[in-house]
Amino acid sequence: MRIRSVAVVVRDERVLVIERRKDGRSYCVLPGGGVEAGEDLRAACRRELLEETGRDGHVGDLLDVPVESDTPAVYFTVRVSSAELSLGGPELQRASERNEYAPTWIAATSLDDVHLVPAEAVQAVRLVLRATSPSSEPLR
Repeated sequence: MRIRSVAVVVRDERVLVIERRKDGRSYCVLPGGGVEAGEDLRAACRRELLEETGRDGHVGDLLDVPVESDTPAVYFTVRVSSAELSLGGPELQRASERNEYAPTWIAATSLDDVHLVPAEAVQAVRLVLRATSPSSEPLR
């Protein structure tokens, strides 16, 4: 089982997600994927972000989110310089009418209205939102 490296991107009070529609189910995930042999966690996070959204980013802090043993993942804060998105990489090749991937920005205020999975992803986003709110201290 490979560990996943996941990007938490918040920009202009919006969160970057991948809307998924697969076999009749609709949900959202954060950009990320499996770490390849010999690849470090931050490099994997950056590569996955680029493949899934067309955006390069600066990978920052590792977020303090519990690691789920069934699907181990690490979450990083990531800054991007542009909001423009485009799907690429393996997801573009796997996309079909029954398996859709759509990188998109959602309002941070609508986090509770989208089906973001897994629960650790929601926790990671909330940590970043808390850290970027005007009344909070910056992440260390």
